[in-house]
Amino acid sequence: MTIQTDAPTRKRVKRWRQRNLGFFMVLPAALVLLAVGIFPLIYSIGISFLRWEAKIPGRPFVWFENYASILSNMEFWHSLKITAILVGIAVSIEFCIGLWLAVLVLNSGHAKRIFMPIFMLPVMMVPVVVGFTWRMLWDPLYGPINQILGWLVGHQVTISWLTNASTALPAILVTEVWQWTPFMFLVLLAGLSAVNPELQEAAAIDGASEWKTFWAVTLPVIRPVVLVAILFRVIDVIKIFDIVYVTTGGGPGYATQPVTYYLYRTGARFFRMGYTAAGSWVLLILVACLVAYLVHRVGED
Repeated sequence: MTIQTDAPTRKRVKRWRQRNLGFFMVLPAALVLLAVGIFPLIYSIGISFLRWEAKIPGRPFVWFENYASILSNMEFWHSLKITAILVGIAVSIEFCIGLWLAVLVLNSGHAKRIFMPIFMLPVMMVPVVVGFTWRMLWDPLYGPINQILGWLVGHQVTISWLTNASTALPAILVTEVWQWTPFMFLVLLAGLSAVNPELQEAAAIDGASEWKTFWAVTLPVIRPVVLVAILFRVIDVIKIFDIVYVTTGGGPGYATQPVTYYLYRTGARFFRMGYTAAGSWVLLILVACLVAYLVHRVGED
């Protein structure tokens, strides 16, 4: 009799374990994600409504005063403008060069195996290392860039690339493009490799030139891949910090100060934590709107 009553119980326990085993296996990772990711977000919202500054005793609740202050601060908008310039120019150049390299390497046969590892070397480097490397390359006295320019023009060139307001931002753009163009190249090469060659053959039979075929057939097919690659790079350039910190420190003046470096400076150096938290949420909302637009465009395809 005891055996008969225990058998259904064991079956119910077994079914309960089967249903909840996945939940308990995922639970540790979910708790870590909650502690590391979600809790800081919620905590920063609370901080953004406080006047938390080193020179002010206590942490008074100020409602939306920090948000009003950040939105009326011209330095914040200037840093946002610098970020927009970096995003627009860097991503555009990376896309054009990456697409050109992908088309060039696509049908190169054995050359693809040689060039692909070489192209991927900059991406595998730590951004801080890239920053220090290019800081030496841009050096006005001992850097090879001025040395090469001197050979070309026939006299010594001592351009202070990183301390001149007119050349510091282009120098950062060159550094950023050098490191991340291979990422764009790899993603676009994968997209081009997946295109059905029968589409291109059909266009050639209809008399379309190679350029016409690429523009009217190949490019529309890989449009979702292009948008995804651009989406990843836009988000990454918006977060740029390492290279700026190592090379120019946002200077000279505020000529190369992106919004991430501005928020770091107000938070870590001036300890205006409430103001910085509000600025971070303003940036997050702007980025979320941009990402939502790009994701919507990808979804249309």
